[in-house]
Amino acid sequence: MQSYQDLKSMTKKELLVELSVARVTLQKQRITVKTKHDKDTSAVTKQKRYVARLLTALKEIELEEMIETSNQID
Repeated sequence: MQSYQDLKSMTKKELLVELSVARVTLQKQRITVKTKHDKDTSAVTKQKRYVARLLTALKEIELEEMIETSNQID
């Protein structure tokens, strides 16, 4: 997992790839906790927060792109 500052410096494509990997990891962690193979339930919470950070970074990039395009129109 990377810090939020590292995520902000990534490109949109890199963030999308990282998001897909993080979602697969989250799904695997949920399964292992449910089947009692892993007792670290906090890992699921941490991974959920990481996915949320990725989504936030993506949303910021999209908003910046929208602002740039609206400024070019004006």
